[in-house]
Amino acid sequence: MTTPHEPTTPTMVAPQVLLGNHLKALKLPTFAREYEKVAMESAQDRADYPRYLLRLCELERIDRERRNVERRIRMARFSQIKSLDTFDFAAQPSLNKSLVLELARCEWIEKRQNCIALGPSGTGKTHVALALGLAACQKGHSVAFTTAAALVHELMEARDERRLRALQKHLNTVKPLVVDELGYVPFTAVGSELLFEVFNQRYERGSTLVTSNVPFDEWTSVFGSERLTGALLDRLTHHVHILEMNGESFRLATSKKAQRRTGQAPNVMTKTSNEGADLKS
Repeated sequence: MTTPHEPTTPTMVAPQVLLGNHLKALKLPTFAREYEKVAMESAQDRADYPRYLLRLCELERIDRERRNVERRIRMARFSQIKSLDTFDFAAQPSLNKSLVLELARCEWIEKRQNCIALGPSGTGKTHVALALGLAACQKGHSVAFTTAAALVHELMEARDERRLRALQKHLNTVKPLVVDELGYVPFTAVGSELLFEVFNQRYERGSTLVTSNVPFDEWTSVFGSERLTGALLDRLTHHVHILEMNGESFRLATSKKAQRRTGQAPNVMTKTSNEGADLKS
């Protein structure tokens, strides 16, 4: 037992514990996880201290970017995760493949341009939109994915709860905003005006990607106002890349192949690629 005049021996903390605490505070989890392993590898390779630190920094950056991409993908709220690697361009000869691959480089987002994919149901518009959104996440862009109907519902709900301005502010920060399935459901006058305001606020400030099974000359039937539709198209098509997808429905083609394999007669209820309310782009 020590007396008041005797110095106490300080509790020794292991260097590994202190180092782990510092790395945690500095938010360097890969350093903390890998430094011992990399130290052994560096010793075997007779690497000097700068090379040892360089290896750790490279691992940290790679892992951090992976986590950031995963976070952006979660925040985007994609309906599915799809890439261009799984898209059958041969089945959609009307689609400009070189343009799609160019868009995947995301320069159009940096230039604040828009993209509109037009075509009947089932031709892969949503797949392309999801793939371009995924590419944007991988390139470091924040993305928001939604259907037009869901976005209008969210806008109207936010207006009723007096948080519309906050939602609009959030929608203005994402680049790009991906709005799928415009044209499947006509909007009320209020819904049309709210959606127009979203596009209007993003005009030349942020990129917007829209998919629609309705040609431009029929968009009035969706928004219910020629004046509003004209103003909307004026903004969306000012700096725009158009993707035309007029081939046969992927789902219809798959159904036909399955029927041929089983020897069943074609279903007369699916005559064309854009019939059936349950078919989606």
